[in-house]
Parts: sequence; structure tokens; C-alpha cells
Amino acid sequence: MFVDHEWPLQNGFCDMCGLQIKAWQKVRAQYDPARFAAFQAQRDAEEAQRVARRIEKMAQFSNREVQEEAMHRLTLSHIDWLESQGIPQGVQEYLRIGFTPDKAYYNKERELMHSPAFTFPWFNADFEFKTMQYRLTNDTDRRYIFEDGLGGGQHYYMTEPDRPISDKVIICEGVKKAIVTQFWLAEGFTVLAASSANTFDAALEATKNCGLRYLIFDPAPNDYFQRKAVATNPKTTRIVRLPYKVDDGWAKYGLDRSIFHSLLETVI
Repeated sequence: MFVDHEWPLQNGFCDMCGLQIKAWQKVRAQYDPARFAAFQAQRDAEEAQRVARRIEKMAQFSNREVQEEAMHRLTLSHIDWLESQGIPQGVQEYLRIGFTPDKAYYNKERELMHSPAFTFPWFNADFEFKTMQYRLTNDTDRRYIFEDGLGGGQHYYMTEPDRPISDKVIICEGVKKAIVTQFWLAEGFTVLAASSANTFDAALEATKNCGLRYLIFDPAPNDYFQRKAVATNPKTTRIVRLPYKVDDGWAKYGLDRSIFHSLLETVI
């Protein structure tokens, strides 16, 4: 039985039969095999639908021609903007960054919205496609979203998907920050990205046996996520604390490769 609040405001939900109990109800229920079977059948059907949708989406977005079509939609102004963010045109082509003129999505109020968007395919080793992330251009409250059905938080992003993960790794919070770190700041490191501070798990699991790991969160991250990340391997994991986002450091505050590596050497 799952409960979601402290007593006396607990709502309950049985994950075996689906019975829901509100905080103000007094319920005495017995196990009902028929109810359980019906609930389990419904869950199995929903899971089958999710699997089928993911297979369909994977077939669509992992297609090289689909990725190249998005790349070909990049105009000169798009390329210039990406370069201003620290992503040179050659890197854009290498990582198959593209553009779509109309990405449909739901905002926080569950209203259907539309926006042009840059497309960032997420690859693992050997360009194995994992998911598609969009950088919306018309929504300042929700700039980054993932393709529905492909997930995001359970994956990590490789800035050099044609190379294996090395023994020295940097993990950044966000794709653009990881790309800037890889091509302008780091030297001799594999640079990965997680989508947010609370989704480092996949990257941490993939690098758990590496000899040295630096983690770069955005300024003022939740201490819980930092402690959780370090706890996966305290001997090899270091937190790099910057007063700015790492890509802003490169673009606005004079952070270069020499300064960056000097900072890494001071991290305990």
C-alpha cells in the first residue's frame, strides 16, 4: 500500500489491485482476485502500449535520414546562433544538431503549444541513438523538452559518441554546457551530460569504474543531489563549484582551457 502524505492526510493506493483510499475515508478491504486480475491486465496493456510507442519512436528518430533532414533545416542564422553559444558548425554537423519549424508540446497547464526548436539527438557509444531533446525558441519558461515516449532522465549524452568513455570524465548539467566544456575547456577527458541535477544516475552508472570524475552542476544546486552523486564513488568523484554556468563562464567571464584546468586541480 502506497501513501503520499503524513498522517492524518494520507491518501492510499494499492499497487496490486488499484484500490484508492482518500485521507478522510475509513476502508476495510479484502483481497479480491478478480479485481487484482483486472487491474493487472490493465497495467500490462498500458505497458505494452508504452513499449510499442517507444519502438515506433525509436524507429522514426534513430533513422539517419530523419536526423539529416533536421540538420538540413538549419539556416545560416541558426548556425550563427549555435556558434555564438559555443558550438562551431563542424561540431553541429558531427553531433547531428538540427532544427524543426514546429514542435508540438504541452505546457505546465497541459495546454497544447507549438514552437520552433533546435533538435539535439542523444547518442551513446558508436552513435547509438537514445532519445531526442528539443531546445524550444518560443518558450522562456520551458526551454528544453524530450520527445514523448523516448524518455530523457534515464539517459546520458556523449559529446564524442565515436569514442569510448575514458578513465577521466566530466559530467555536466545540460547538453549545451557539456558541448562547450568538451570543445573549448576540457582536454584529455570524456565529457557527458545529464538533463538536470536530479538525473545524473545514468551517467554515474556508466562511469562508476572510472579513475576520476568531475561533476559540474549549475550554480546553487540541491545539496542532496550533490551528496547522492559523490556517494556513488567518493574516492574518485569531485564537485566543481562555479559562480556561473560553465558555458556562461566561457562566453561571458573569460573562462578558458588554462583557467578551467587550473580550477580542476584545486578541487578536493
